[in-house]
Amino acid sequence: MASVGYILYTPLSLKFNTLYRLSEEQLSAQRHYDFGLRNILSVLRTAGMTKRDEAPGTDEFYLLARTLNDMNMSKFVFADKALFQGLIEDIFTKFEAKKRKIYDKQEL
Repeated sequence: MASVGYILYTPLSLKFNTLYRLSEEQLSAQRHYDFGLRNILSVLRTAGMTKRDEAPGTDEFYLLARTLNDMNMSKFVFADKALFQGLIEDIFTKFEAKKRKIYDKQEL
């Protein structure tokens, strides 16, 4: 976490580790779920890019939670999405997933 620019790297690392450990234990066993080192490195790189792209002073807990949500949610089967969302909201207490914007056809 420190290597990608996070200042609060110790508590964030603990939350990251806890989320992945609980995800491995509680989500259904799917072949395409990956909570290993390759995935962790990819999430860390994206978290660093997210931190650099956001306005200075943006809450680091929110940035990491959003990155974890964005990078993992698309991989889950429908039954596991609510469970993962609940894990994130329990671990990152201030995080609430924002609903995606729905565009009108005229805006496209």
